[in-house]
Amino acid sequence: MKLFDLKDKYNKPIVLALGFFDCIHKGHSLLINTACNYALSHNDVESALFTFSNDPSVLIGKDKQIYCFDERVNALSGLGLQNVISTKFDLEFAELEPIEFLDLITENYNIKAIITGSDYTFGKKASGDVELLKSYCHNKHIKVITVPFEEVDGHKISTSSMKQLVTTGDLHTLNSLLTEPYFMIGEVIHARRVGTKLGFPTANIRISDDKLPLSNGVYATILQVGNTKYASMTNVGSKPTFDIESFSIEAFILDFDGDLYGQTVKLSFISYLRDIKKFSSSDELKNQLAYDEACVRHLTELN
Repeated sequence: MKLFDLKDKYNKPIVLALGFFDCIHKGHSLLINTACNYALSHNDVESALFTFSNDPSVLIGKDKQIYCFDERVNALSGLGLQNVISTKFDLEFAELEPIEFLDLITENYNIKAIITGSDYTFGKKASGDVELLKSYCHNKHIKVITVPFEEVDGHKISTSSMKQLVTTGDLHTLNSLLTEPYFMIGEVIHARRVGTKLGFPTANIRISDDKLPLSNGVYATILQVGNTKYASMTNVGSKPTFDIESFSIEAFILDFDGDLYGQTVKLSFISYLRDIKKFSSSDELKNQLAYDEACVRHLTELN
């Protein structure tokens, strides 16, 4: 998959998916699949998607995004998409009138078709809509295809509802709506090595500050480094047994003996196990961790 900046120029004919891709859920996959299928059915046309390389939520005062840019690219790479076009959302971009945005993207890219949802808005104060897009594209002989909403229980899958699932820890529902289990990508960093003393050495993972935090808890996870995957159990939040109140993400990797410090890993969350609690002793915590490990082995065998 190739990555481009909005201001780059690319002459290869493309079909472009437009939308706000805070994460990659099943509604988004309809847009992406439509773009990919269009590309496959038209000779020499490539599929592409436009997104932001930073977090627009910070500028407009909303909650942080579910997936940072690198995570969205990772998710998109598994869906058959050929190109991602991105730009930084800043005050200059926010002031672009709808036609200015369309002029910019059509001048730099050879767009044959645009795929979007029926409620897509764009440009300054979201003043551009699908009708304006269709009128503009008609004059440039660009086909516009609108994709119907993906609904769950009669309701459209929305970014706000997805964010609520992250912050409340409803992993089961969250994963049912995403194109793959919810995940984080981050660097393994040095920590206090508390788990090592208990016989459960952990990888402490630093994630992007742009990412909306997952609800605190202990989870069954799969950690991927390179092309290798390991079952793991992950503590998201504090470690009250050791009076450590700071937030961290620590994964105990089953059947692994090695050094991951400095490496970038992908941590996929398979199932919620339990709340974080303060144990009366290290032995009580070790017994709980042994039980958690057995649960993780069972749960990750099913995935």
